[in-house]
Amino acid sequence: MADAAAEKRAANKFSRQNAALGAETTKFLREAKVLIVGLRGAGVETAKNCLLQGVGHLSLYDPKPCAESDRGANFFIGAQDVGQPRDQVCAPRLQELNPDAVVHVAEALNEELVASCTCVVFTDGVNRAELVRWNEFCRSRTKDVVDERGVHSTVAAPISFVWAVCAGLCLSIFVDHGDQFECRDADGERPVVRLVESISCEKQGLVRYAVPDGLPATSPPVDSLYAFSDVQGCCGSALGGTGLNDCAPFPFTSNKGDPANSFRIGDTTSLSPYEGGGLITETKRPKTLRFRSLGERLVAPGTPFGSDGLPMTDYTFSGKEAQVHAGLVGLMEFEASQKRLPNANDEQDAEDVLSAAKTYAAACQVLNTATADGAKALDVTIDESVVRAYARHASVELQPVATFAGGVVAQEVVKRSGKYTPIDGFAHFAFLETMPDPPPALADRAPRGDRYDDLASVFGRSFVEKLGDLNYFLVGSGALGCEFVKNFALCGVCCGPEGSLTIADADRIELSNLTRQFLFREHNVGQSKALAAAAMATNPGGRTRAPPMNENLKVTCHEAYVGPSTEKEPFTDEFWEGLDGVCNALDNMEARFYVDKTCVTFEKSLLESGTMGTSGNVDPIVPHKTKTYREGGNAAEGQGVPMCTLRNFPHLIDHCIEWARDKFAELFEKPQRRVKKFCSEPQSTLQDLQRRLESSDPADVESASAEALLLWQALEVATAPLEQRRQLCAQRSYDAFHGFFRDQICDLIRAYPKDARVMKNGQDKGPFWSGHKRFPTAATYGDHADQWRFLVSATHILSQCMGAQPRKEEGDDDYASSERNEVFAASVAQACVIPPYIPGTVDKDIEGDVNEAATPDNSVDVARAKGLEALQRLSSVNLSAVDVEPADFEKDDDYNFHIDFVTACANCRARNYAIPPTDFDKAKLTAGRIIPAIATTTAAVTGLVLLEMFKILQDKPATDLRTRQVGLALNYYPSFDADNLVTFKTKEVKTKPDAVSLPEQAFDDKGDIKSEFYEVSTIVAYPEGHSVWSKIELPEGSADWKVAELKAWLSDEHKLTLTAWNLPCGEVTDSDGEKRAVSARVYPAPVAVDLRKLPSLELSKPQAMMALQKQRVGGLMMKYLSEWSRYKQLGSLPDNIPEPEGSTAEMTLREILEVKGKMQLGHKRRVILDGLSCSVTRASPSAMDTDAPNEEEFDVEKLAPVLLRL
Repeated sequence: MADAAAEKRAANKFSRQNAALGAETTKFLREAKVLIVGLRGAGVETAKNCLLQGVGHLSLYDPKPCAESDRGANFFIGAQDVGQPRDQVCAPRLQELNPDAVVHVAEALNEELVASCTCVVFTDGVNRAELVRWNEFCRSRTKDVVDERGVHSTVAAPISFVWAVCAGLCLSIFVDHGDQFECRDADGERPVVRLVESISCEKQGLVRYAVPDGLPATSPPVDSLYAFSDVQGCCGSALGGTGLNDCAPFPFTSNKGDPANSFRIGDTTSLSPYEGGGLITETKRPKTLRFRSLGERLVAPGTPFGSDGLPMTDYTFSGKEAQVHAGLVGLMEFEASQKRLPNANDEQDAEDVLSAAKTYAAACQVLNTATADGAKALDVTIDESVVRAYARHASVELQPVATFAGGVVAQEVVKRSGKYTPIDGFAHFAFLETMPDPPPALADRAPRGDRYDDLASVFGRSFVEKLGDLNYFLVGSGALGCEFVKNFALCGVCCGPEGSLTIADADRIELSNLTRQFLFREHNVGQSKALAAAAMATNPGGRTRAPPMNENLKVTCHEAYVGPSTEKEPFTDEFWEGLDGVCNALDNMEARFYVDKTCVTFEKSLLESGTMGTSGNVDPIVPHKTKTYREGGNAAEGQGVPMCTLRNFPHLIDHCIEWARDKFAELFEKPQRRVKKFCSEPQSTLQDLQRRLESSDPADVESASAEALLLWQALEVATAPLEQRRQLCAQRSYDAFHGFFRDQICDLIRAYPKDARVMKNGQDKGPFWSGHKRFPTAATYGDHADQWRFLVSATHILSQCMGAQPRKEEGDDDYASSERNEVFAASVAQACVIPPYIPGTVDKDIEGDVNEAATPDNSVDVARAKGLEALQRLSSVNLSAVDVEPADFEKDDDYNFHIDFVTACANCRARNYAIPPTDFDKAKLTAGRIIPAIATTTAAVTGLVLLEMFKILQDKPATDLRTRQVGLALNYYPSFDADNLVTFKTKEVKTKPDAVSLPEQAFDDKGDIKSEFYEVSTIVAYPEGHSVWSKIELPEGSADWKVAELKAWLSDEHKLTLTAWNLPCGEVTDSDGEKRAVSARVYPAPVAVDLRKLPSLELSKPQAMMALQKQRVGGLMMKYLSEWSRYKQLGSLPDNIPEPEGSTAEMTLREILEVKGKMQLGHKRRVILDGLSCSVTRASPSAMDTDAPNEEEFDVEKLAPVLLRL
């Protein structure tokens, strides 16, 4: 039992990693033995990421003494460690990151040690002779094996060799996995799945396929194999099995002229005809990769424009990869002759490296021309400025580059498992656009013997001081946030006398966070993320061996979300105005968009980034230089699944899991929310239901009837005596099982029998159950284990919701442990009554004509009667003892029955449709919408983000800013100039008219519509060429203006006519928890109905009209009459009739924002007047080509934000 609990805890801890890497890779890492040589910044970053990824055995070798400058990149070296061996200092601190791993300090770097390893990583030194020797040793390792016959043999067993060199703003990584290395999964993506549409009967059978609902419509990889399953028909042994489902996977082949979404298989002429159904699933074909030695690759690294290694990393196409390679070889030659690295900013040393690089380039040219087929040596013309810049800082390790290197290198260790595509030899990176231009004075770059020496040697001491005095806002302190806190502390960001870092994160630490949020330890579980992260950086305390990263980091933490609810406190306008910049570390789009919008309002730079498994992105956003985050486009959210697929026609297990998650809300969230709302507002709820039930609108009646019935059903359980309530919850769960898996399926089969045809307008379009539609089978309780698991989990969750049993406390892993078995389920089922099947309806959005049997009598009158009966019961219920709480779906608690329910529910659904079932872990990932997250990608991305921060602080132009993508799986590192500023200009748009309405002369000889007959519309922008960063700023004191004054100012100052103002005033949430935006009309000023003028509700409608005429309501007669009719239906006016709201025409702008916009302005300094609509007078399109003045009024569709200062 204890072992099972420990295993489940480990699975929870590594859940995000398993989602990205897969359990097989995670298992490999637990068994791997990794040696890291060198523990400066890149080394310790690699070690950290390896341990977080789950490497089971890590050896460290770096006996060099810690230096003060090491503290600028190594987060585990403190001031008290200077002079001590790096490996001995770091080992116990690294151990804390993964207590289950063995972390070992090697006494010597020898062949015995290296031979025992799976992978060896060198991160310190460029000694060519030593590196080549160790590489050859690793390549040549063998091992003795004994086959099943007992025969001994020796086989190659190379040790993976990785080498990384951080040289200022450049990075080189070399990888060698041996002469033969099997890559079993090149990209790590989920296997492609397609639906079979048809299979032809011919010599080369043509398979046509479709994309399942909810999956991206990408082309299947042509180098994979594809297996068939669930195909009906196609029986026979011609292709090697008893039928197509039993055949070995097929290669993806096609003939010229074949239709899209198809491929060929073998001879299908002797197979029985294809009858229907079927899935095609990708089987990834392993690839054998042949790596070349370090000695060979130093001469012939390949080219970024070919397929012979050296991935492209410089997307300016200036060939910096080759320049860095030449610089690296020159550096190695310098080290070989001088027995040291070049001194930073030493021009003579830089010239010596440059000279060696030129000699190397010339030798490569001779080698290429002297051999018959060319030696494929590096073909490069040395760019002196690049190589000289490389050489000046070749001995410098910059923390952002080391962080990036640690992410990439650790991922190469992961690739030793056979998953993902390794770097084939060298990969070179150059971030030279970050370099100060012009460089700081030499005196400003001189070393002072402190932790910032390396940083100052490139950017200057003045720049370091600027970093220290920044006032920055870090939004989020999860995986990205932890890395940012570390990076800021090591680089001195916000560590100066005027510096300040504010961290906001409302979340608490969970066990699954520990594999990628490296500032947290197991004793931090349950604590605030923001506070724990700040403490680890500045004052870790006695429960960890880690030293402070930087005691001077000045941090203020807020356990709060950043959004409208925290604008009054703590994130006021004054707070935002005082910032120098914002760094996002978020994982949801809503929060990203809010921060982006606020940065636009206050014109603050924003560092945006994100990760998804092995992929990541970096987006620097700078006022008046780049696009905003929202303008850059939304992150991919995945394909939507049509509702009819989820409701009636699932064909993938993902559809069943999504459906089960929806049923969770239907059973345990929505009814409970309705009850809580009713308990807080019983009279208004009853009045609203009464009004709708008495409406003449059938839709209103039916929806109100359904709401009333559902509300009563929930309250019937909630108000039952406590001793009966749990059994009622069990019965409701039992009823739900039969409703979901028996009744709904029976309804569908009644409407569409197995032989049903699709009939449209009387025409037969073929069999209904074809393509992605699987014919279902209704369930009978007791057939399989998922059914009793459904009953157990549903009973427990519903009982907690309804107060029928104690609610689970956080951290209680023994909750209801004796009631999680089949015996308990049998006792529950025995006490329940099987509900009778009552035919119901099917969805109206199913294609074709619905069978009449599917539509029983369910008239409006019946619905109204049922609703009124439920309303009567609701009006007399005693609410005083109601104890109801909605179940807040929690994916990270494995003992609260939530994921148990989703798993069982999805599998019961899957069995209805003969879909292979899911397991607990997959259900958890899918239903919990868990984002695959790993430490390597996080580290790599945050290192790149910091480089963008350095550029922003230097006020670099947009052409030096980089929008980057990180693809660790396939070594894909594109970078582009940051997205250009989006400006809005007036333009004319021509729209093709409806041809039917045009005269004969509108068409040319080809039958096309002539351009002069196109409809021309003008899209007006004001001011011309503005961006979202631009503002139309109202003058001081305008908060006290009335709308008329605003209108006059817009006209006088900008020639704009205010036509409307609909002010956004928040969101409303309906009873199902859905949100929608609402706005208030400000201009033209609406006239409010004075309820005091409404006549008696006892009058007839004609009498009421006469009474209103006497009240002199004038043109508002129909509005008053409508309100009178509404209250007459309700039966009474409100007890306390409020005075009518004042007209917006008489309000000041401040009052309008407070009253209509529902804003609290006491803490506000600036407000954007959203919802303004204006028009402008300008020349019409028809007057452009004439001399006659012809002006028209045009709506301004792109109006710059109007800013009001308070």
